[in-house]
Parts: sequence; C-alpha cells; structure tokens
Amino acid sequence: MNYELIRIAAVLLGTGAAAWQDHKTSFIDDRIVYAMMGLGLLLDLLTMNQDFIIYSVGIAAAIIGFGYLFYRTGQLGGGDVLLFAGIQLLLPYYPSTVSPGFAPTGFLFIPFLVSVLAASSLYALLGTSVKYGLELRKRKLAPDLPSAGAAALLFAAMFYFMAAMGTGTLFAGLLLLIFVPGAFLMVFKKQITDEIIIKRIRISQVEDEDVLATEKMPAAILKKYGLGRVLTKKEVEKLRKIEKREGMRLFPVYKNLPRFGPYILAGLITCLVVGDVFIFIALASFARGF
Repeated sequence: MNYELIRIAAVLLGTGAAAWQDHKTSFIDDRIVYAMMGLGLLLDLLTMNQDFIIYSVGIAAAIIGFGYLFYRTGQLGGGDVLLFAGIQLLLPYYPSTVSPGFAPTGFLFIPFLVSVLAASSLYALLGTSVKYGLELRKRKLAPDLPSAGAAALLFAAMFYFMAAMGTGTLFAGLLLLIFVPGAFLMVFKKQITDEIIIKRIRISQVEDEDVLATEKMPAAILKKYGLGRVLTKKEVEKLRKIEKREGMRLFPVYKNLPRFGPYILAGLITCLVVGDVFIFIALASFARGF
C-alpha cells in the first residue's frame, strides 16, 4: 500500500504552509519541513518495499547533501532545501492521478521532484523578472552591453533551432517565455544586484541566514576573519569583531532576494494537475501541429 492520497494531501498542506510563511516572513519554519520529512519517511517505511524505500530516502539524502553546498554558498535557503527533501519523501514518483502522457513515467529514475523544480524555476524566472522590472522602472537603466550582445546571439540561435526542428507555436512560445525574462535578468543583473538586492545595513538589522555580499567586502578583512556568506550566529559574531576592531558600521547584505516558497507551491500544483509542464506543452504543441 502506497498511501497515495495521504501523501498528496500532506505534500499540498505542508508546501502550502511553507509557501505562505516564506511569503510573509522570508523564512520557513523547521517544524513544517521536519513534519513533512518525518511523515514521508514513515509512509515509505510502511510500504515494506525495499527498492521503494532506498529510492525515496536515497534521493532525499542526496538533495540534502547537495542542497547544503548551495546553502553554504548562499545560493539557496536552508528551508528550501529541507522542503525539497520533504516533497521527495512524500512523493518519490508521479502519483497515479497524473496523466501518464504528461509524466516521465517511462524513466523511473526521474523523481517527481525534478518536474516540480523545473516548473518552480520557470515560475520563479517569470516572477523575478516582473518584480525587478517594476523596480527598475523608477531608475535610470544601465544595461550590461556585453550581456545584451550575448542575449541577442542566443535569441538568434534559439529561433534557428526552433525553425530547424519545426517547433509548434505553443512550444516556441514556452521557449520565448523562458528566454525573454532570462535575457532581461542577464542584461540588468549588475544593476539589479547593486541597486536593488544588496543593502548596506547595521548588524542589528541582520536576520538569521541573511547572505553577506562578500564580493563587496575588502578582501583583506574577509581573509583575516574568515567570513562566510551565510550569516549564522557564528558569522554575525565575526561582524561584531569587525565593527569593533575595523570601525565598519554598515555591511553589504543580499536583502531583496526573491522568495522561492510560493513558486515551489505553484510548481507542485502544476505538476499534480497536468504533469511535467514542459512535456505537457511540447506534446500539446506537436499534437495540434502549431
């Protein structure tokens, strides 16, 4: 017995709660993700299927291991990593409620989470470009010209590829939906980072697991105090020493980063309803011949 309905209900409730909290506070309570992981592990063990358990738990362990590396470099929040592990333990495979035609069921080594990550990344790309685009409207634009040139070349190569492959318009539209906001973020990455994302703040304004913009710190101080990017309590104590000994009062911190939790929820719901979004659009496009 796989307890599929319980798994789907739990993953939706847990991810929904995590998304709401992330949206409101920029944090995900450990109790939410640990509850998801604990229930998922329990349900996996209750299947009494050794292969199923090894597959589910093994991939979850890999997610935590690789995710920790991204967390330590400030690329991903710790709560996001544990949320991914919780989704994996609760839904290691595509549920039977999803149409097999839109799920990579022929490749059993591909976890359901891969499709969730793909859909979530697409939504995050779109949402982030809109968010920062609206903020740039109030500023004098400063595009990175080399990046703009690279984006133009990529745009031309994409259209050549689509024409050569006879891509239908739905799938071509999806590719453009990915390319346009991606190109925007690439061209204005430096301005967005310097003017919108990074804020110089006092230690009292630092929140747990904020990310220090180490590239904006003096190299000598970074080396002397061994500063890391993720501002845990240990790293904040180092900042206090720097403030006292070096006279620094403001520190560059990534404060206006996008919150990934809501995008994970959107990706999860999409995959539960239509399956893998890229497979869905590709098959729909080629089946209709446009």
